[in-house]
Amino acid sequence: MLGEMPRVLRETSITMALALAAFALALYLGRMQNYLLFHSLAEIFSIVVACGVFMVSWNSRESESPEARNMACLGIGFLFTAILDILHLLTYRGMGVLAPERDLATKFWLAARYLQTSSLLVFALALRTRLRPPFRTLFAGFGGATILFILMILRWDAFPTAFVEGVGLTPFKVISEYVISSLLAVALLLILGARMSELLVGRLLAVSLGLTIASELLFTLYIHSDGLANQLGHYLKIAAFFLTYQALIAYQVRKRLATIQELEAAKRSLLEVNAAKDKFFSILAHDLRNPLSGLQTVSELLAGRYDELPEADRRRFAGLLRDGADQSLALMNSLLLWVRSQTGRILWEPGSIDLAQASEEAIAQMRAAAERKQVRLESAVPRGTQAYADGNMVSTVLRNLLSNALKFTPAGGLVRVNSEAENGHLATSVTDTGIGIDPADLDKLFRIDAQLSRRGTEGEPGNGLGLILCREFVEKNGGRIRVCSQPGQGSCFTFTLPRPPEGASGSRSRPAGDP
Repeated sequence: MLGEMPRVLRETSITMALALAAFALALYLGRMQNYLLFHSLAEIFSIVVACGVFMVSWNSRESESPEARNMACLGIGFLFTAILDILHLLTYRGMGVLAPERDLATKFWLAARYLQTSSLLVFALALRTRLRPPFRTLFAGFGGATILFILMILRWDAFPTAFVEGVGLTPFKVISEYVISSLLAVALLLILGARMSELLVGRLLAVSLGLTIASELLFTLYIHSDGLANQLGHYLKIAAFFLTYQALIAYQVRKRLATIQELEAAKRSLLEVNAAKDKFFSILAHDLRNPLSGLQTVSELLAGRYDELPEADRRRFAGLLRDGADQSLALMNSLLLWVRSQTGRILWEPGSIDLAQASEEAIAQMRAAAERKQVRLESAVPRGTQAYADGNMVSTVLRNLLSNALKFTPAGGLVRVNSEAENGHLATSVTDTGIGIDPADLDKLFRIDAQLSRRGTEGEPGNGLGLILCREFVEKNGGRIRVCSQPGQGSCFTFTLPRPPEGASGSRSRPAGDP
């Protein structure tokens, strides 16, 4: 669905642009027949779009985003602008409403432009300062100004004359248009200086203001109401209103796209949590139960027939008890460590660490298991190799990777640790000469939602939990982990870590393996 949203936005923009072009053609054809038809169509379009701006912006008023609330402020101003434009349309000469000789239409036109400019200026100021003007105050302000303009024009006849047919514009009209253009230029600069979350929306609003300014300047040039400058001014006004509406639509679509992305991210997170829960119960039900069952069986045998068993069998059973206890303890420690990592209870205290020393210490801890299996362990990490990470997490990663390599390497094999520079980071690899991994299973590694359980060359159990911990700890320290493997030839697990910054101190975190 996310892939469809940009396409829908493009298709919507193209459709609306084609509709605007078709309407412009209709206006031109209407002008060829009758200027009153042209004027009426142009004003009706502007009124409808202004009402659309209000409805679209008002629907997003409850959003926590200051931009959405400021859009609603703009919509309120456009709503009252539409009311004055309706009166301008009804009082236009030839419409047969009220007295055309009083030039009511031009007065209402100028009043509407003053109100539109005020709403754009309030919007730009609120956008730049991140203020949230109360909606009631805006309704009262714009509503009061609308009523005042209506009373001044219709009741008190106190609004100055703006146009005289055959003579042209009055100085009041020309000065007003220049004042309006100047205020619109201020609003344009404020919008250009504001950092909107959606760059496209800011650009559309800026172009809309530019067209509005050009429209107002054209309305200072005509002498006859059906002159060319007046017609061009109406075309630019229509385009400006359309772009304002398009900006709001783009804002709404992009915000809904962001909401969908957040919901899908939450869905993925829930799926991962559910998979983690299933993995946890699977380990408890199977991987932990099996060694405990083995311990119970061997201990019962020893307890019931200890005196009857030969010394060699008693030693062998004692070894089985030790191995089973070691497996259970290792699994329990991994479970506890994994649970703590999932609940955020592991401290992350990065510092400068010596990778050569860390690898040698991890090898020393695995030495006994390697000798029992007759596998050779080597460290080829250069002395003085420094990385910037949590030392205990890195030690846990090295131990898990070494344990994993030993598990799948037969007697006489080799496991080697090495480290080298890679794209500004340090890449540490654990390479073995073991049985390798089937290509179909590579994608299942490091994933909590994938079921991958394999036994080692001597039947050692495996549940994949150690590799999941490795990925989480490596990524926590700003690195990445990857694997390459060939069945029958061995595997190479590589993880990257950043280099230490200047002045970095040693890692001071608690051991990552402590429960």
